Parts: sequence; structure tokens; C-alpha cells
Amino acid sequence: MWVTYGLIVIYCKINTEDGNMIYIVGIGPGNRNYITIEALNTVKNSEVVIGSKRALKNFEINGEVIELTKNLKLELYNFLKEHLKTGNKKNVSILSTGDPCFSGLLKTVLDFDFIKKEDIEVISGISSIQYAASKLKISSEDYRILTLHGKEENLKKLLECVKNKEKVIFLPNNIKRELGYLINNGVSKDITATILENLSYDNEKIVTGPICNLINENYSYLLVCVIN
Repeated sequence: MWVTYGLIVIYCKINTEDGNMIYIVGIGPGNRNYITIEALNTVKNSEVVIGSKRALKNFEINGEVIELTKNLKLELYNFLKEHLKTGNKKNVSILSTGDPCFSGLLKTVLDFDFIKKEDIEVISGISSIQYAASKLKISSEDYRILTLHGKEENLKKLLECVKNKEKVIFLPNNIKRELGYLINNGVSKDITATILENLSYDNEKIVTGPICNLINENYSYLLVCVIN
């Protein structure tokens, strides 16, 4: 099964007693050129492929297509529950943008009460964090890496890191609100950050400047932010 969530190419395999396969495959940062050969082949050979419209268009699909909407988690839960209950032996691929192991669908699937951890195998690919580091020519091991996707509690961790002058790479949830939170909680408005938008796509954009300027721009949801 394939899943669209996050910024990497990953594939998880769930073996069931009925013999069917469920694959969770990330699609990398977004551009087809960054999808692994294994991911492409797995989707091509699956009888059911599930993912967002943006993810689905990057693959050659021979089986049934199920497009996920904003209710991704519920739709995925209901499908997998019914799929396993009926003993369907079709191979299923779930597409996931981003790394399923970081702000991705691995945690989502493992949280389902009918999925066991030992049933899953993961094959990782290129995440947006990795891609961003390569574009900026920085070593990600020198940075604190955080996600704010559904992680409101990490906003305080971000503030703490910046105040402690730690280098940070984070996935924003609402970049304008989050930069405003930093400024409103004592971070200098002149601190420099880099915002990387639509990574690997034709409209990729990288902007560096003081956060007081960056906060006034409009951005898409596909972002990585780096604070040195």
C-alpha cells in the first residue's frame, strides 16, 4: 500500500495471515526524479494504490486508484480495517509524501489498533530534510530537527532551541504564526532564517532573511525552515 504524507520515499510492508501485502511508500520531496526504483516498481505491481492527487500523478498505476482527501487518517483507517477484515488478498500501496518515519504515515499506521509493529517493514528514501540540507550544503547532524506537523508541543521546543542558539531545521505547520510566536516570546526579530518552499518542484524557492521580513511573505504548505 502507498501513502502520501511528508517529504521522503519510504515503503512499509504489512504481511497478513491471508497473504495480502500492504506497502507504505513515501514519494520523496515531490519530484518523480527522487522516487526510488523500488517504490516505482512496488506501486506499478500493486492492485490498489492509495494516496493524494499530488502523489498519485507521479506513478504508473495498473490497479485501482483511491484518492485521499483532507480526512486522510480516517479514510486510511476505514480502508485498512475493511481490507483486513474481509481477507482481501490484493496488494495495496499507500503513498506518503515525506519520510514515513519522520512526520509521516508510519506513526499513523502504527497507531491503528489492528496493526502490529512486527507486521511492518520500512524502506526509506529521500526526505525533505535531507533535500533541504543538500541544497544549503549543510550537515544535518549539526542541527536539531523538529516537526510542527500536528505537534503543537514542539513549538515550545523550537523556542527553547532558538533562545539557546542551537541550529534548527524544522517542518512548519503555519510558518507565519510560528515565526510570530518566536518574536512575541523574546527572539530577536532580526535573527536570520532560511525558508525552502516546494522543494524539488519547478517552482522551488529558497529565501533567506531576518524573520521580521520573512513573516510578511506568503507561502505554500510545503516548507522546510532552517535557523542558524
